[in-house]
Amino acid sequence: MTHNLTHGIYSPHDLHVMRLVFTRVSSEPWFSPGSANKAGLARYVIRMYRRGLVCPERLEALCRAAAREKFSLRSGLEGYRLLLVEDDYYIAADARQRLNSLGAEVLSVSSVPAALDIAEHEHGLDGALLDVNLSGEMVYPVAAVLKMRQIPFAFVTGYDDRLLPPFYRNDQVFTKPADWAIAAKHVARRSPLLAA
Repeated sequence: MTHNLTHGIYSPHDLHVMRLVFTRVSSEPWFSPGSANKAGLARYVIRMYRRGLVCPERLEALCRAAAREKFSLRSGLEGYRLLLVEDDYYIAADARQRLNSLGAEVLSVSSVPAALDIAEHEHGLDGALLDVNLSGEMVYPVAAVLKMRQIPFAFVTGYDDRLLPPFYRNDQVFTKPADWAIAAKHVARRSPLLAA
């Protein structure tokens, strides 16, 4: 659960109850575990507790019902925050529209410096889809940062995967024209559940 939302306001017992409810609801098999969904559930649990719903069983029942309605796994991408690195405007627009329609939040950039900035500093990033060649600049520095931060990614490129540097040959490659939903779901399956 988001520590900065509760620090210094609630007793250890209060935090224990909220954390327990959050953990139980977010570990349900139907819960879509993207970082945006987990943050939304945490805020909802805190808000309901603050409104006086302090009985753990009742709080859990209400939060479970609300989460099933709002954070239920449908396409497999609801609540996921994905970095899309693609320099072709039309391909990026098509990918962004497709992924948004499946419930993903997409941070789309077209250059290595912009992608590096997000890869290094963005919190709550669940994964990334990377074009290899961005107007002549290779995306490998971005992939390296994502690997260091343990954020899953896949390459989506027109290049043959045998042309990738050896360090990246075990990473998933989707050949253009790619099905963006399949590529994103592959990345989402590899995304670790974020710590409560």
